Amino acid sequence: MILGYSSNNLKQQGATMATTTRMTFEQFLQLPEDDMNYELNEGELLVTPSPTPYHNIARLRLAQALNLFVSDHRLGLVLDGTDFRLGPNTGRRPHVAFLSARRFSGLNLHQSPVEGAPTLAVEIISPTNSALDMMRKVHQYLNAAECQVVWVLYPLLNFAGRP
Repeated sequence: MILGYSSNNLKQQGATMATTTRMTFEQFLQLPEDDMNYELNEGELLVTPSPTPYHNIARLRLAQALNLFVSDHRLGLVLDGTDFRLGPNTGRRPHVAFLSARRFSGLNLHQSPVEGAPTLAVEIISPTNSALDMMRKVHQYLNAAECQVVWVLYPLLNFAGRP
């Protein structure tokens, strides 16, 4: 199942989450390159283990299909595993990201994280993801000016649709 969200159809929800490790974005940039996935949620360090093979298959298939379409139509660039700085203390790594040709034109391919959000961010839900955390992430993407839409994919449901 794929759920699509845009800034036009998503209302803010005021929920909070307990903090474990707080850090600045500069400290976040100093984290080691290892098998863990690091994200910075408004100054809170989030650490998740490597995804399952099933999750990676879903990510790879979606990235390949999206890349084929984007390449054939010369629309921009498809990335996966790339960090984006969405705010002063927020860094996210969408499972798949699309940058429009206009957004891609000024991109330094040798710099990480990418400043700002992708045009399209895709998140693939695992059984351990909470709805609150995912909605917070969707809001962070959409609140960054460059992001136009977020897809949330539920591969275990084996259904694709849009609300």
